[in-house]
Amino acid sequence: MLPPVIKLLLSPRNWLPGIGLGILWLVNLLPYAVKIRVGIGFGRLLYPLLRNRRRIAAINLKLCFPDLSDQQRDDILRRAFGHLGAGLIEAAMSWWTAAEKIQSITRVEGLEHLRSAAAQGKGIIMIGAHFSCLDIGAKMINPYQQFHVVQRRQKNPMFNYVMQKGRAAATLSVVDNREVRKIVKLVRDGGAIWLAPDHDMGEKGAVYAPFFAQPAATITAPAKFIRLTGAPAIFCATHRNADNTGYQLRISPVPERIASLEDEAAAALLNQIIATNIEHDMAQYYWFHRRFKSQAGRAKGALYEPVN
Repeated sequence: MLPPVIKLLLSPRNWLPGIGLGILWLVNLLPYAVKIRVGIGFGRLLYPLLRNRRRIAAINLKLCFPDLSDQQRDDILRRAFGHLGAGLIEAAMSWWTAAEKIQSITRVEGLEHLRSAAAQGKGIIMIGAHFSCLDIGAKMINPYQQFHVVQRRQKNPMFNYVMQKGRAAATLSVVDNREVRKIVKLVRDGGAIWLAPDHDMGEKGAVYAPFFAQPAATITAPAKFIRLTGAPAIFCATHRNADNTGYQLRISPVPERIASLEDEAAAALLNQIIATNIEHDMAQYYWFHRRFKSQAGRAKGALYEPVN
């Protein structure tokens, strides 16, 4: 019987992603400082090429930071492309680099909040966001807390296979975000789950809450999991050092009052926590997603339509 990866490569639709993953695997063999520079350089090369993603990110930045000048937003956008390229390398690190190597260059802040949550024995809801070095976060946290990661299935089968296999190796398991009962049971059994609620998944299962200066469709799942399980919640933010020498993992508590808030207020609270951590380095956030594609009373993606 053929290995799954070989079966996937038999399909022409997976050839280009397969080549890209092969290149990532080779680059990941380089010394850390070198491969991060390669990633940043590659990201900068993408700036003039990915015109649609550049436009989406520019719109997001203007919606979120209307008081910044065009030059300030453009500077964030250009740096974000560098971080996007570095993030590809860090995704490869999350799949193929030993956890000990990542942990040796990571500084952890707020570990006491994680230990306090674990000591309650009720399971833990670990909340993150799509920072550029998101994927290696699992190997940063592993020495202190093992957990199950909740993710959405990727459209490309090759990327989905590699991502799921890589994340499964760094966590207890990978759970589809639609498996709500399984997620609740894992937490009620004393386990920890990790999820990122900062992408627009549509209006189903979501409410509108401010994300910086703009209303955003925000999933209600994190607060519901907290209410259903009684588990404490923490926020985990991952950032690369400004000099590209390593990483910071910052852990902070999610206020207990979130369990008693209505969905809109709970979503607003989580969005504020995410925004505060984005402001640590705005260029390290993934601005290339259509975060505001759902808007009440408007066609899907209306804010991203070209202006005539």
